[in-house]
Amino acid sequence: LDRIWADAPLTGLVNNAAGNFLSRSEDLSLKGFDAIANTVFRGTFALTHNCSRRWLAEGRRASVLSILATWIWNGSAFTVPSAMAKSGIKTMTQSLAVEWGGRGIRLNAIAPGPFPTEGVRARLRPGMSEDDAFANARHDNPMGRVGRPSELANLAAFLMSPGAEFINGEIIAIDGAGWLAGGGNFAHLRHWGDAEWAEARSNIRAADAADRSARG
Repeated sequence: LDRIWADAPLTGLVNNAAGNFLSRSEDLSLKGFDAIANTVFRGTFALTHNCSRRWLAEGRRASVLSILATWIWNGSAFTVPSAMAKSGIKTMTQSLAVEWGGRGIRLNAIAPGPFPTEGVRARLRPGMSEDDAFANARHDNPMGRVGRPSELANLAAFLMSPGAEFINGEIIAIDGAGWLAGGGNFAHLRHWGDAEWAEARSNIRAADAADRSARG
């Protein structure tokens, strides 16, 4: 951040840190929990806090936008660390919007529903083809489809823009009313047995190994 500020101070921050994987909660280790919580919860707060202290000291107007998930409203079985972390960021957003809004810093968040990405497919729908991975999401969604990246980008750009300066402390869902219709989480996996969970763990570990190899 020191190098960024030396070049040109930021006027906005998008918190899009994500870490997640499917797991029965009784199978989680504290190390696994920390891997998610440190990325999503601590990482988001650390950047928000660091940038905001600079903005406040400089008297600079700025906007913070965090990307959450619709299960902040109803929880999500089998992704408990992420659900806990993102719910905490929701609380941070609403709390700091009140604390800092009058000093020129706005905080808002977006709660997306299903937006197909390789990371989501590999860790939340492991071992499935892209078509199969999101077939249920399309079928169950009131609009009969999943989200398009441009739709998420357009909403984010608006919330960060001067045209949205009176929007503060809001959490906006973009999911085609999916969570209202069916929860938008992984509750259906409660019917999985040991074999399904073992296969999921194997596929997630393979995806992690491939990512590490690609990063060198």
